[in-house]
Amino acid sequence: MQHFTELARSSEIGDRAALTEPIADSSWAAVSCTSLECPGRTNCADGTECFAELARGRAHDVSILVVNHALYCMHLAAGGNVLPEHDLVIIDEAHAFAENATNAFGADLAPESLTRLAGMLGKAGADAPALTALTDSASALAKLVTDRAGRIDMARDEQLAGALHATAERLATANAKLARADNEDAKRTAVLTTARLAVLRRLAAPGDDDVVWVERVRNTDRVCIAPVGVGDMLGAVLLEKRPVIAVSATLGGHPPFAEFASAMGFRPAAAPGTWGDRDDEDGGGSETGRGYEPLQTPSSFDWKNQALLYVGRDLPDPGRANEAWVEQAGDRLCRLVNAAGGRALVLCTSHANVRRFSELLRERTEHVVLAQGDAEVGRLVGAFLDDETSVLVGTRSFWAGIDAPGVACVLVVIDRIPFPAPNEPLHAARRERAERSGLNAFTAVDLPRAALVLAQGAGRLVRSRTDRGVVAVLDPRLALRDYRKTLLSAIPPLRRSVDVDAACEFLAEAVAISADRDGRRTTSDPR
Repeated sequence: MQHFTELARSSEIGDRAALTEPIADSSWAAVSCTSLECPGRTNCADGTECFAELARGRAHDVSILVVNHALYCMHLAAGGNVLPEHDLVIIDEAHAFAENATNAFGADLAPESLTRLAGMLGKAGADAPALTALTDSASALAKLVTDRAGRIDMARDEQLAGALHATAERLATANAKLARADNEDAKRTAVLTTARLAVLRRLAAPGDDDVVWVERVRNTDRVCIAPVGVGDMLGAVLLEKRPVIAVSATLGGHPPFAEFASAMGFRPAAAPGTWGDRDDEDGGGSETGRGYEPLQTPSSFDWKNQALLYVGRDLPDPGRANEAWVEQAGDRLCRLVNAAGGRALVLCTSHANVRRFSELLRERTEHVVLAQGDAEVGRLVGAFLDDETSVLVGTRSFWAGIDAPGVACVLVVIDRIPFPAPNEPLHAARRERAERSGLNAFTAVDLPRAALVLAQGAGRLVRSRTDRGVVAVLDPRLALRDYRKTLLSAIPPLRRSVDVDAACEFLAEAVAISADRDGRRTTSDPR
């Protein structure tokens, strides 16, 4: 607890990242709460000292408010009750906004949290028999959840649906007395319980557009629910309310950016209109707020001179000959990394490849290799930036957001085309929806998603007008398959090559030019 006490005394924002030593999630959960558990400033004994409430208070006094996607999506999901009133929204990195909104409009529940909630109810004065029934029901629910994984069809899984219904009713019974109580502790607990009750009932009876699944997060089984798409929701709570400027370097392809627009709820056929009071009879607003003007501005980078896209066309197909691909792709990776003198970000599509390639690089190169899982993401990125010749190997967390300009990163290696996992619950549901609409699921769902992630990965290389380097994709399908044009259209127009010798020479030149510019000596081995 000493770390938390020091953080509370010294920090102005209470950010977990400010802790000098990493802590367990369970420890952090003991001193924090989620939005579902927060009773609000007026109903909390610590409301006047809460970091989140203090930040909200400061926000009311500013002219420009800068927030992340998660907070703004939480604001939308809460009916606009989190942030102060504002006239215009500018969304940076807009390509990721719909996915963050999906999380905000979804919910999840760990059955073990109901046991903790029962303890809170008991302290607040709930009846003992009701708490016993709730605890028994939560235990039964936990066993059912542990036996399941992946997507759940709640209409067919009567056992799980029944357990969720039963738990919800017993929680409502335990909460009934508190809802009528006069003391503040009981009122605060009742607010938390009502929020958890809403999640239970939604899980038990999901809507037609909801997907339910069970997943294990940090050794805890959770039942999750989220909408297949959030376009209509965003249209109603955001786009109809005020003007929106959505900006990103990787919206995928070219105007009118149809996939992005659909995910956001923009309507290509609707004319951009005015925003203000709605006078229509149903009070729901018109469609004018969903029209948009697509715009693609020219880049300030000299792509063909600054960077090279190398594709290992001669490598085995990673899907059909996985072991052969792993061996040959590993050889190619080590050669490229040595040519760059380290200075490489290796982006993998699986944790298995992170382990394989990081071990191989440690065996066959003399560079410091930083691998996902060795430390927290922030610490790994910091070490990568501090050690110019190091190599960082990671998966999903590293495909976006890393900014390593200059000679610290002259090589970005992408192991495979980042097609989404076919059994991922939300993705599978989106494929099914596309097929019901008469579309080809691969073309309508898989390709746009892969193109977006691929563009994000490739975008880690050139971060300034003086950066030079190579994006290397060790997947021959990017050079051989018919769908390559869709994927390549999402990537900046780099010079292209399938010659590894040319890629190594380009890397050696990039390192030398950067060294001359910075007045330093660097070495690389293009062999």
